[in-house]
Amino acid sequence: MNKKWLVALLSAVAMTFSAGALAQGMMSGAYVGLDVGNADFGTEDDTAFKILGGYQFHRNIAAEIAYSQLLDKGPVEVTALEVVAVGLFPLANQISILGKLGLANVDVETPVGSDDKTELTYGIGVQYDFTGNLGARLQWQRYDTDEEIDLLSIGVVWRF
Repeated sequence: MNKKWLVALLSAVAMTFSAGALAQGMMSGAYVGLDVGNADFGTEDDTAFKILGGYQFHRNIAAEIAYSQLLDKGPVEVTALEVVAVGLFPLANQISILGKLGLANVDVETPVGSDDKTELTYGIGVQYDFTGNLGARLQWQRYDTDEEIDLLSIGVVWRF
């Protein structure tokens, strides 16, 4: 009876640590990215830039930190620092749908003064992986402030 348990235990350990099992369930690692797009404030819009860093814990789960320059027109400047959870749902080998949910500290600077608030941010997009290290994203993201800010962007991510 003890030999059967030992064989079963060793078989389970071997299957857990096999390359095939790891390849199916995990695509983990750190990554950085850059997004460029259009930020819409209702009455105003401007070209926006975002630099981000993240870590993919599992094939379907990641976390990101990003800094965005959303508006820079004359004396008015809007920036955001965000922390989001990212869910990835693979459609095929190289294409995934992604969803974001988190918090963003949106800072609005005007000639009258400065105002910053931490608000909800969420978004949806699609990611295409050219290789295991390089991918491209097309995404829409909303910053839920007093005046909603919509960001439509395209970007690249590089995993290392």
